[in-house]
Amino acid sequence: GPHKARPIGTDRLMVATRSVVILAEAEGQGAPPSRRGVAPDLLAQLASAAGIAGQWWDLTGSLHTVPDETSRMLIEGMGLAAGSNAQARESLLRLSEAHDGRAVPHALVVRENQPVEIRLAVPARPLSLRLEREDGSVERFFYVEGNLRPIQISSADGRTREARVAIVPPQPVGRHRLRLEDHADLVCELTVAPARCHLPPAMAEGGRFFGIAAHLYALRRHGDQGIGDFTTLGRLGELAAAEGAATIGLNPLHALFPTDRAQASPYHPSDRRFLDPIYIDIATLNDLPQPPDPKSFGNEAAALTAGPMVDYRRVWALKSAALQRSFAAFDALLLHRAPEHVLAQAFRAFVERQGPALQRFACFETLAELRPGEPWASWPAGLREAWSPEVEAFAQAHQERLRFHSFLQWLGDRQLATVAARAATSGLRLGLYRDLAVGAAPEGAEAWAEAAHLIGTASIGAPPDPFSAEGQIWHLPALNPLTLAASNYLPFVASIAANMRHAGALRIDHAMGLARLFLVPAGARASEGAYVAYPLEDLLGQLALESVRHGCAVVGEDLGTVPEGFRERLAAADVLSYRVLWFERAGAGFKPPSKYTGNSVACVSTHDLPTLAGWWACDDIAERLGLGRITPAEAERERIAREEEKTELAAALREAGLIAARPRTTEPLTADFAASVHAYLASGASRLVLVQADDLAGEMRGINLPGTDKERPNWRRRIGKTIDDLFAEPAAKLVLRKVREARTHKTQ
Repeated sequence: GPHKARPIGTDRLMVATRSVVILAEAEGQGAPPSRRGVAPDLLAQLASAAGIAGQWWDLTGSLHTVPDETSRMLIEGMGLAAGSNAQARESLLRLSEAHDGRAVPHALVVRENQPVEIRLAVPARPLSLRLEREDGSVERFFYVEGNLRPIQISSADGRTREARVAIVPPQPVGRHRLRLEDHADLVCELTVAPARCHLPPAMAEGGRFFGIAAHLYALRRHGDQGIGDFTTLGRLGELAAAEGAATIGLNPLHALFPTDRAQASPYHPSDRRFLDPIYIDIATLNDLPQPPDPKSFGNEAAALTAGPMVDYRRVWALKSAALQRSFAAFDALLLHRAPEHVLAQAFRAFVERQGPALQRFACFETLAELRPGEPWASWPAGLREAWSPEVEAFAQAHQERLRFHSFLQWLGDRQLATVAARAATSGLRLGLYRDLAVGAAPEGAEAWAEAAHLIGTASIGAPPDPFSAEGQIWHLPALNPLTLAASNYLPFVASIAANMRHAGALRIDHAMGLARLFLVPAGARASEGAYVAYPLEDLLGQLALESVRHGCAVVGEDLGTVPEGFRERLAAADVLSYRVLWFERAGAGFKPPSKYTGNSVACVSTHDLPTLAGWWACDDIAERLGLGRITPAEAERERIAREEEKTELAAALREAGLIAARPRTTEPLTADFAASVHAYLASGASRLVLVQADDLAGEMRGINLPGTDKERPNWRRRIGKTIDDLFAEPAAKLVLRKVREARTHKTQ
């Protein structure tokens, strides 16, 4: 019989028996039809439903409209088809069903002491919910129509849906499960999170601390095998604690690429969930059945130790050979002949705790060894899927090699745990302050293992701003926000939990990613990117839960373009803000550190900025000119601006009573002025102030110059002095004394 025509997906169509239904796509009343692609209004509707913003403002106040092609590529990267109008409508329907049509949500994140409101996409009728708590207890809740609140939902595809809201009493903090009794196969993962992240009691009570920030590989120690290692870190903790420091701030310790040591950036890692074994000190494995003999390192170790740069390839060749010999003895003796030995038990317990994630990481490392220089996207189809039968068969056939890579992770974790314990006994009150990169390299182990949860066709980046006129593309894939709830946020939680291990604080690089990320499709310019929304409240809840469980404070690196209200929301959750002296301005001068928010970590400079000595000498400007990054005219303008900034900084120090007279800005930086700059920052309100080891050493050249890769040795420069010699230097001792004194006085 005849039926009234209606758009696909707007409602159910009841069809009588012996009927024929013809579906046809016709021109609507809105935007003109497109013979190719998707009508603009339909594409915009789908993009909005997927959390892709159609416009963005830059720091100059200019409004940018996101190109349709950008929206389409991001939509398809999220797993939704958008090649035609029909596909776009079908994708809207899929989004609607996934978000609003499921009997119970995939996941729900609520705060402690709050009732749980769960939306049920079921008809009005009596029903029961089964709550399975993480402690093993089970409770049932029964409802009749009278105590289910009816609601209407406007779905992404334009339909209005009916649902019911059931109230479950407040539940204990933790990860639980809810099931609708007659839909027991559908699980709602329930997370009850603390309202705030962990803050150490002394910090929560207003204590003001300072710490030393360092890139571990850059530190130098006699006998260090060419790179700063975990033994170096332990010694640094002792020296810093003796000077009154409360923490050691570190670069990300993420696993890089053993088969390609040219990739040295700790912010472009292979896998953020695991440690890079290059930091293992092979001279301290004395409890292994066949520990490496330092004498066997020969002249190679001495040459590597003396070099001005980290030679990652040679360092790893030396270390991996020694580690493989030790593993062979460990594997043969303890795992096979003496399985009850305490070390064998400890190793097996570690592997069991780490679970399938470690097994897949070890599998990737083994595959990468056998296919050197070949990105995993080019591997045979079966090997590109981390959880495929082919990968499982490969793992079974290479168990010994998988054990070797698990052995490296065990050794690294064991040495880091020793460092953390050593820090506590030495008086480092806040412990280690670790760093989590915003993403992992697309060719690495994490992207391979988590490919199903990533937008593989785009990169995280940043829109154009004064720091980078062309914008930035970081070549890091982002988590797919549309699959986060279905995965119970586990990819996010795994990276957080792994990096809170053995730490007292964790810095979240580019913390704005909790709310939104600027994504640039492959092949596009940074200016052609778009902001993609992420579930801030859910991610913040997961972060707070891990923070409290690990006793680990959280620092959110919130530099750059920050969404409105974002800093305030993080502050309310006790996520510390990040303040860099160079960026804290008030009109023509520097903002007094006493005006910084107390809930923050402050520093003079970072690894992406010039050192204090380099800034004062305009070395960064000269370097960029020499590399052709700026023109002579631009360099001259920057030097003039820098002279004004130096004058403004000196004026701020004089007003604070830290210097008696303004120094000549054309003369070299003095130790007294450097100490006064740090005292100026330390006199402020921030809970924690970090002093860079590079500034203690008076280093001129920065560790990294953003926007360069092959042009200079980023992430390789080593500090010229050993850490023992550094802490004995009068200039370093002066900086630390002035910082210590400033931290003990109340802010005005």
